[in-house]
Amino acid sequence: MLILISDQFDSSLPEKLASYGEVTTDTGRLSEADVVLVRSKTKCTKEYMDSAPNLKLIIRGGVGTDNIDKEYAKEKGIAVRNTPKSSSIAVAELTFAMMIAVPTRIVEGHTSMAEGEWKKKELKRTELYGKQLTLFGIGNIATEVAKRATAFGMKVVAYDKYVQESKWAELSDNPKDAVRDADYISLHLPHTDETEYMFDESI
Repeated sequence: MLILISDQFDSSLPEKLASYGEVTTDTGRLSEADVVLVRSKTKCTKEYMDSAPNLKLIIRGGVGTDNIDKEYAKEKGIAVRNTPKSSSIAVAELTFAMMIAVPTRIVEGHTSMAEGEWKKKELKRTELYGKQLTLFGIGNIATEVAKRATAFGMKVVAYDKYVQESKWAELSDNPKDAVRDADYISLHLPHTDETEYMFDESI
C-alpha cells in the first residue's frame, strides 16, 4: 500500500505511518497512491481523483472537507475521512483571543508602548462579562467557544438548524432572532451552498 502525504504535516508523520505501508511525499506518485493525506492546499477534484486509479481513501487533516469533491469520491468508491476534533480547542482559543484583543485594544496598547507612549486613559476598553455571544453553528469548535464564553460570564446564543439542543448555548429558531441582541458574532460553519451569503446587511 502506498500512502501519499500530499500537504505539509508534522515531520514525524511518515515514521508513524510506516507500519501501514510505503509512505511518500512525492506528489508525482499520485497515480500509485492507495491513500492520500491532505490539508487545505491540495484540491481533491474530479480530475485529481481520476489521476489516482488505485485511490481508496482520502484523509483530510483538519475539520472541513471543502477541498474534496465528496460526491465524486463516493461515486468512485473512495472513502473520505477527516479529523473533526483535532483543532477544536486551538480554534476556540484563537476565537477567544480575538474576542479579548479587540475590546481591550491590546494591539493598540502594544503598538503605542513600542513607540514610547503610555495611553492608559486614551484606550477605553469594555469587558466580555455580561455581553451576548451569538454562535452560528454549534458543533465541536463552537461548543468549545461556548464553554469559554460561559466561564467569562457571557450569555451564549446559537443558531444551528441541524442541532436540537446544547448544554452550552441557548438555541435560536432563526438567524435574525439569534443576532438581535448580539454583542459578538462568531461563525463556525462549513462553506456550502446553504451557508453561501448567509449574512448580509439585512440580518
